[in-house]
Amino acid sequence: MDYNTALTLPKGCDIREFAGQITSEILDKCERNLLYRITKNEFPYTPEGDRNEIYSIALKHASPESEDVMDTIHYNRRRALIEERAIDYLRENNCIILNGFINFRLEEYKNELRGLCHDAADEMYALREYDEFLNMLRFFVSVQSPKENTVHVLKKNGVLRIENKWHRDITRFYAEEFAFSGEDFTPEDIALSALISISPRKIVVHDNKENDKIYETLLSVFPNVEFTM
Repeated sequence: MDYNTALTLPKGCDIREFAGQITSEILDKCERNLLYRITKNEFPYTPEGDRNEIYSIALKHASPESEDVMDTIHYNRRRALIEERAIDYLRENNCIILNGFINFRLEEYKNELRGLCHDAADEMYALREYDEFLNMLRFFVSVQSPKENTVHVLKKNGVLRIENKWHRDITRFYAEEFAFSGEDFTPEDIALSALISISPRKIVVHDNKENDKIYETLLSVFPNVEFTM
């Protein structure tokens, strides 16, 4: 479709139905290019590789097929914004040129896309910081001698704990060298620090929740992690 061609409201067609068609056309055919253009404008001094990564992350979150609940909420909000503006416009005009409509009537919608791009940038930098953190932990584990050959990781009353081969809780004993104060440190932080201190040859996790964030970290940092119930 030529987006500079006027689309005329068919005779007898309901305005809301036509506005819905226009909305789908913009979301399905225009949004990808709009996101790319907005990313380029919002991050003019960002290296091209980083800018492309920001665009890819934004595109992933913009997709109506995303399984993230917040992505679905934002998608529906964008759809509602476009449809409302299209209905308002068609009440006074019987034809619409998509390019002009997007450029001059959809500023709120484009602000949503700008927010999406900036959230994507934050996500990219956060992921990089997390990767650097994991690399640091891997290094600590690689240079230390194991203080225990095998440890067991399990949850007791919802709190992660580490046990030795005799199933004695050794979490706090090995976490003592770290200073924990205030509310910034969770039981998971303490357990992870203890595991870094121990650097065991093998970790046996007594849980099947491999998708938990703390377990994902263990799999990324330690070379031998086994899950069992």
